[in-house]
This record gives sequence, C-alpha cells and structure tokens, in this order.
Amino acid sequence: MGIMTSYGSYNPIKKPIIMDNMIIALSNSTVSFVSGFAVWAVVGFLEAKGSLAQTKTSSAGLAFIAYPTAVDLMGWPNFWAFFLGLTLFLLGVDSAFSMVEATATVVADIPSLKKVPRMLIAFIICMAGFIMSIPFCTNWGFVLFDVIDHYLCTYLLLLVGIFQCVGCGWGFDVERTLRISEKHALSLKYLTGSFWGFLFVVGLVFVLLEQVKIAIIVLLAGVPILCILPSFIMSGLPFSQWYAEIGMCGCRKIAYSMSKLSRKSKHEVQWWEPAFTFYFSLTIKYFIPCVLWVILVNVTRTDIVKPYGGYAAHWQAIGLCVPIIGLIAFLLHICFWITEEPLSEEEFATDLPGEDGVSLTGEGDKGIEMKENKVANDDL
Repeated sequence: MGIMTSYGSYNPIKKPIIMDNMIIALSNSTVSFVSGFAVWAVVGFLEAKGSLAQTKTSSAGLAFIAYPTAVDLMGWPNFWAFFLGLTLFLLGVDSAFSMVEATATVVADIPSLKKVPRMLIAFIICMAGFIMSIPFCTNWGFVLFDVIDHYLCTYLLLLVGIFQCVGCGWGFDVERTLRISEKHALSLKYLTGSFWGFLFVVGLVFVLLEQVKIAIIVLLAGVPILCILPSFIMSGLPFSQWYAEIGMCGCRKIAYSMSKLSRKSKHEVQWWEPAFTFYFSLTIKYFIPCVLWVILVNVTRTDIVKPYGGYAAHWQAIGLCVPIIGLIAFLLHICFWITEEPLSEEEFATDLPGEDGVSLTGEGDKGIEMKENKVANDDL
C-alpha cells in the first residue's frame, strides 16, 4: 500500500537499495515462517481440546477468537493474556504509524501542501482515522471490521499489485519505444494486447471452472508460444535487441537504474546485474500479473459461491465499498490530479549491457534519439 515506498523516500537518492530490499523481504518471510509455528500450535491445541474455535485460522478470527480461547484454556491464563494483549497492541501500533507515515508522505509531496507542517498533516490524518474507527467500537463493530479487513486486504491489495506491474512493466518507456520504428510499435503492441488478453481469458475461464493449477500451467506454456514468440518474429530484430527494447521494455531500464547504484565505477557493469535484471523484469512484467490475476479471480469466485463469513448481503456490500472507493480514488487521481515529475535523464541514460555484456545500440536516451533520427532520414 505504499508503506515501503514512503520509508524508502528517506534514503539518500544514490543509496544502493537491492540489498536493503532483500533483507526486508527475507526478514518479513522469516517472521511469517516462525509465526506459523505459533499459529498452528495454538490451532492444534484447540483441536485437542475439542474447541469450536479451531476453525478460526486467519485474520480477525485468529487474533480475537482462537487465541483468547486458547489462552483461557491454558495454565496461568492471566500471564498469557497479558502477553497476547501486549503483542496485539504492538502489532496495531506499528501498523498504525506505518499507514499514517505512508499517507502523510504522499500528502506532504503535493505541491500545494509542501509548506504545511508535517506534524499538522500527521495530526489531521490521525484525527480522521480516529473518527472513522468509532463505528468499529459498537456492538456490531467486529462484523464491520471483519468484512472491511477481508475485502480491503484481498481485493484492493491485489488490484494495487496488478496496477503497479502495469505501470512499471507495461507503461514505463513505451512511448519512446513505439517511436523507434514501425516494427517496434507492431511488436510491442501485439505483445501487450496478446499477453493481457490471453491472461484475462485463461484466468477467468479456468478459475471459474475451479481449475486453478491448470490455469497457471496454461499461462506458463501459452504466454511464450502465443505472445512472446510471435512478437519476436514480427519485430525482425536479433533476439538480444528484441529482448532489451521490446520483451523487457521499461523494466530493464528500471532494473539497471537500481543495480548501477551498487557499482564501484559508473560504467563498469558487475557480473550479477544481467541476471538480476532478467529476474526482476521477468517477474514484474510476466509472472506476478499472472499470479495476482488468478488469485483475484479465485477469491472473487469463492466469495460469490460462499459469501465471506456467512454474513448477510448488506455486510458484504459494506465491505466491498472500501476497495471500490479506493479504486475510484485511484482512477480519479490518474485522470484529473496530474503533477508532472520529470525523471533524471542521467538515471536512465546509462549504457545498458546486452546478454553478452556488450552495450546494445539504442539503449539510453541518446541511442534512441539516434535511432529516431535514422528512421526520419530513411523516410526522407
């Protein structure tokens, strides 16, 4: 939801970030792995005791039903209750200040609000959050919290992930690539249209038929054959050039803009950079959108067949309103409240190596401008 992006904005502009990202990702996954033992140990304990709370294995049901029930059945219940309450409090506090920080950073970056004190922005956000949290303290607050938590963390989070992949992998640097030549434009347009069309149809059809695994297999096999290969043939380019300028358009430049921050010499490409760039581009451009779309369709089908939590239709509608409002806010923002923020030419103009480590013609702004001039001269 932008929390890590907000925290990252406090780093120096030229600070190497790949190792930081790896540490954060591995730390997060390790904590989740260790937490799994605590979760399933409690669930197993409840099952051994024959408690009905054993079915609550996720989200609010785990924290506010399964754990309190287990604590009540354990020896020294007050001791464990204290640490459970402390744990939930600390988890809530760090989630709260991280969300406030993410929102405050975005608001403070708005040109018209740059002179507003940061503390005042944080205070207003906290007060707004306090007011909006009051309904959760009513008799029906738990149900409200449960449905909003489910729909917000499921639908909006998955949609944000897909949109980020679209912007990074399929939006960035596209206009410049389309101007290089007609074959570049034809190849890139086919790749984009065929990939997203194939993804949409396969994800929708197979997931609705409850064949999630088959959907993943069809996508992994079909995208290279039906999308990537025809695009490469249409371009008429050598593979290394197609890979750099069309197949990994946008992502490749972003990946090298990150990896070059770790270089000792500005133009000395390190041995691991091509491998990192390939991994980053492949996952952002092709793999993650497939996974997120399949998950999104599958969750939607599940909620339609069996409404979440067995709650009444009006509660489901209230829960859906939150991601819908977030989506509307996103669409309104990209359509109306646009603030141009020019990128540093130097950041993406560095020579980018091909698969064999040799710099490819046309990479960087100067190379593309040379190609555009050549195409114009050929036309004349």
